[in-house]
Amino acid sequence: MTERICEYLAEQGRAMDLFDLADALAMPADEVSAALGSLAEQGRVVVSKKGRYAVPETLGLIPAKAVILRSGVPHARPLDGSPEMKISRAGELRAMHGDLILVRRGRADDPGICELAAVTQRAAQKLIGIVQMETRLIEKKPVIVRHGRHKKLMRQPPEEIEYLAARPCDLHVACAVEITENAPKARLGDTVVLRVLEYPRRHTPLKAAVVRVLGRGLDIGIQLDALVETHGLPAVFPEDALIEAAALPDGVTESDIAGRFDARGIPLFTIDGDDAQDFDDAVSLERAGAGWRLGVHIADVSHYVAQGGAIDREALRRGTSVYLPGRTLPMLPEKLCNRLCSLMPDVDRLAMSLFLTLENGGVTDVRLENSVIHSRARLTYAEVNRLFDGAENGVPAALRPILFDMDAVARQLRQKRGDRGSIDFDLPEPALTLDEEGYPVDVQARERGEAERLIEDFMLAANEAVAEMAKSCRLPFLYRVHEKPDPDRLAALELFLANLNHPVRLGREPHPRQLQELLADTAALPEAAVIKRQLLRSLKRACYMAEPLGHYGLAARDYCHFTSPIRRYPDLTAHRMLKLLLAGGLEQAQSQEARMPVLAAQSSEREFAAATAERDADDLMKAHYMRGREGEEFDGVVSGVHSWGFFVSLPNTVEGLVRARDLSDYYDFDETRQLLVGERTRRMIRLGDRVRVLLERVDTMACEIDFLPVWERAAGR
Repeated sequence: MTERICEYLAEQGRAMDLFDLADALAMPADEVSAALGSLAEQGRVVVSKKGRYAVPETLGLIPAKAVILRSGVPHARPLDGSPEMKISRAGELRAMHGDLILVRRGRADDPGICELAAVTQRAAQKLIGIVQMETRLIEKKPVIVRHGRHKKLMRQPPEEIEYLAARPCDLHVACAVEITENAPKARLGDTVVLRVLEYPRRHTPLKAAVVRVLGRGLDIGIQLDALVETHGLPAVFPEDALIEAAALPDGVTESDIAGRFDARGIPLFTIDGDDAQDFDDAVSLERAGAGWRLGVHIADVSHYVAQGGAIDREALRRGTSVYLPGRTLPMLPEKLCNRLCSLMPDVDRLAMSLFLTLENGGVTDVRLENSVIHSRARLTYAEVNRLFDGAENGVPAALRPILFDMDAVARQLRQKRGDRGSIDFDLPEPALTLDEEGYPVDVQARERGEAERLIEDFMLAANEAVAEMAKSCRLPFLYRVHEKPDPDRLAALELFLANLNHPVRLGREPHPRQLQELLADTAALPEAAVIKRQLLRSLKRACYMAEPLGHYGLAARDYCHFTSPIRRYPDLTAHRMLKLLLAGGLEQAQSQEARMPVLAAQSSEREFAAATAERDADDLMKAHYMRGREGEEFDGVVSGVHSWGFFVSLPNTVEGLVRARDLSDYYDFDETRQLLVGERTRRMIRLGDRVRVLLERVDTMACEIDFLPVWERAAGR
């Protein structure tokens, strides 16, 4: 019904009365009213001042999501994927980060500005903060003073009052927070969970009640707890899911094996990081005539997790596992992810085995089997990289020849992918070393060796083959989609590159190969990482969709996620659909087609939430790592330029801000060329510039690191 109402209102292109709409659709008015209420909550339908209903576009409104930058500046991200707009501060209404909103475009001469028209759905019902006292001035009413027979109104000075407040732990909360209820009796300095009572308006703070005290101050564990709460990440499994998991067997049974392809004789093994706890993919390689038969064996999670069951409902709610420093929030209960579905060595495990016949990096045949496997070894990236480097290692002698063959096959796959234009960003990621209490003692850029690339090449090939199989069979599926970049963003990228003396003409629809060649041409430059980051920002975000629209970054016709069902719900969904296909149940699978768009939207949203939380947790750890090193000097590269200052990135991935207010000269910001120019010194600060900085300040609560250029010392700063 809701879809029919939306379609009809869009066709009419005008606002309609409830009863006129019900008559036109030949539906009961009470049912139409209920559907309109639901649509209004979603922001898909709006109510005019006269009580008529219309789709937002009819009234000149754009559905969007509110994005509050750490600087406090509000933006609107349109739900149709069009470019973000800055929200004007005019009006009483205020949006919070993640809210679903309706905006109206502002001035015709500035398409980057919009006005907030309505908040249709609030994202946050709770937030985390540290209790503190604040003061504010209260205006007092004038008093009447008598002078003889005359009366005079006299202003009274404002009164300063103290009130209980909270400093939000989430830097995207840019409003003042007043605590009006404090039943748990939280003390100053406590980190607390707050329930929102009243949302902020232009001149009034957010009002909240203390729900729970997490702990005291800035302890790293409390801060991680606060981060988990802030991002709404489920930290505990519901009881029904744990009961369902406990009822599962402890290992593979004979009845489980019946009817499966027996792959226990194939020499296969896992390769993961040193600290990995769940092993959901194993690999094998055998000769096949003039080529090779690559086996990618994935844990058969779908055998144990029934669709619609308690574990499945919670897995869908979580969408993905979240990996924070020193802490993992798994998608599945521990019995499944670390034991029953983990492809540990020397035990039988159920799997879905994909066999790819390869010749010179090309796939000539694909075969998928429900299987039972027996891993020969649990190898680590570090061990395999030492083997490839000719150093001492712990790889079993029987597996060494296979690994060298795998390395050769992986290079062929990589070359084939590169020839068609696949882009390899290879951006540096932080590798954190924590002490026993969870505090960081070292931060380095994670090194990516041949072992990591080998597994990545094999998984990419498997995901692509499965996506093509699903598409060719018209199987309802979740595809990993990466759409073509926006032409306006590409134009901005061209200007950015020209300012770095790397002029390039990309055009409106460049082939991925052009971007790949750009990265190759600039790989040896000091600003290479900045160029990669800017190029990545010019592309659209990859997401899950029910339609195979291709993957631009990989230059792939079709792509999906199949290889990690322990930690990603789309992979689990893929396994279920493929199992129905193998069992001859294509018609049964097609009955689930309507679910796919819903699952795609949920999976994309949870992936984004997890990625944001992981990035914020890394920033927290980096701030703690830098604390106590104030006064030290570091070499870095300018990684961001804004009117309020510029960011400097260090080789170990730590990034800090040089604030314009801390500089001895006044700097003009040239937004078009993305640079700062000193008014007196004429010093230019551009993206990619190398700069030596002094660590001046660290705020571990705000996860802020402030640098100061060493040239300021010579200026007498």
